[in-house]
Amino acid sequence: MSTNLQTKQFINLIPGFIKNKRDNKHKEFFEALAKARQEWYDAQNYFENVTEEELIDHAIYKMEAARSKYMYMIKHAKQFGIKADL
Repeated sequence: MSTNLQTKQFINLIPGFIKNKRDNKHKEFFEALAKARQEWYDAQNYFENVTEEELIDHAIYKMEAARSKYMYMIKHAKQFGIKADL
């Protein structure tokens, strides 16, 4: 399985996790998590579509930075027991 396919599958693992009830006390966190997930998806898309050789390193950096941010937030959620009510 290619790395790009694995990344896309992982990014799409948790779309339901983002959905939460209106009264969820962690609403801001889930909104930030959704934003980080979208940033990772956008960076992945940018990487796949970059055509200028000079921008390939930038695309990789952007994709890895977005992935790291998203993974950090998931780790933070697990450490503090933050869960969504689905």
